Amino acid sequence: MGNYKYVPFTSKVPYCHVKILIGKLHLEERQEGDNPTLHELPLIASTCNEGWGCIKSLHLITDEQLPLPNRLELRYITISDGRCYAIDTPLDTELCAKIWNEQQNKYPKDPFKDYIVGTGPFGYVAIWLHGGTCSKLLHSFRADEVELTELEKDFYGWMSSTGSLQLISEEEMTELTQQYSYRYIVLEEYWDEEYQTWLEYDDDDPYYDDLDVESVEDRCSDGSFNYVRGNEDLLKKHISGTPQRITVRWRVGRDEYMAHFWLRKGFFLALFGNFAKEFPDTCAEVHLRLDTRAQRYGIAIRCEGIPVDMPIPDFAYQLIVFKDGIEHYKSPNYKLEKGQWSWLWRRKE
Repeated sequence: MGNYKYVPFTSKVPYCHVKILIGKLHLEERQEGDNPTLHELPLIASTCNEGWGCIKSLHLITDEQLPLPNRLELRYITISDGRCYAIDTPLDTELCAKIWNEQQNKYPKDPFKDYIVGTGPFGYVAIWLHGGTCSKLLHSFRADEVELTELEKDFYGWMSSTGSLQLISEEEMTELTQQYSYRYIVLEEYWDEEYQTWLEYDDDDPYYDDLDVESVEDRCSDGSFNYVRGNEDLLKKHISGTPQRITVRWRVGRDEYMAHFWLRKGFFLALFGNFAKEFPDTCAEVHLRLDTRAQRYGIAIRCEGIPVDMPIPDFAYQLIVFKDGIEHYKSPNYKLEKGQWSWLWRRKE
């Protein structure tokens, strides 16, 4: 199957601190003519507090080539309530290699670099293949709640009597990790001021077929993201968490544009959840409307094959648009810090 260069990290839900008691990735390295040689990799704790699936942007540099993990052994305590969770599970190395190789071959300048294990409250555990511009969810598990051993009680028993509240409910954690089938569609339409609606161009309109989409990029609630500039992957049907941030890049003539949408998390988690209940086993379409001449932009969601939109109200997202690298438009409710539109921007610790 081959060896890969990666570093194993842990990730957590913001402000939901955990204490990892056991964190190991088990590897199996086969040498020709010998019995399999077993290896273990300890998980490296990350202090990133920006989101599920996040790690510090600083990467450990290594040239070591390793086989992919085939088993996860994990035991941890959630500090807010003192509960202990444990899981010992096999990992799908064939699926991992397939996803890793696809990324490596399609985007050789944007390979995966890290193997991340998420440790969340209520036993939520996730694994991502993570790089600087792309992260994909590989596995989702639920660890069993277990009792602390006597030795663990001696060292960590105080955690069970802290009495602090968990900052996220189990229902919210379930919503955060839920995945859906959807794709983005950038529509070539224009805003009609008189009728206060979006309309399609006529074929003979001089502005028809004037918009050239370069890529759509996003970050999602399940910890996955795709910032690879110029990719068209998200315009195709795919399975991912609820979008939390969307970037669109396009051209009109010689002008280059990019729009950045920050979505209100609670609103979109509920929206996608209700949509899935109303249209189960179908693909959702997230429609992105861009009229740079009228300075109008919009988002809607619809079920594939059903020509009825559910428009997203303006209050549910913040938006900034750039033209040829210069700020071109801000939504009236835009309140984000300067430079936050950059995918590489990080809040100071």
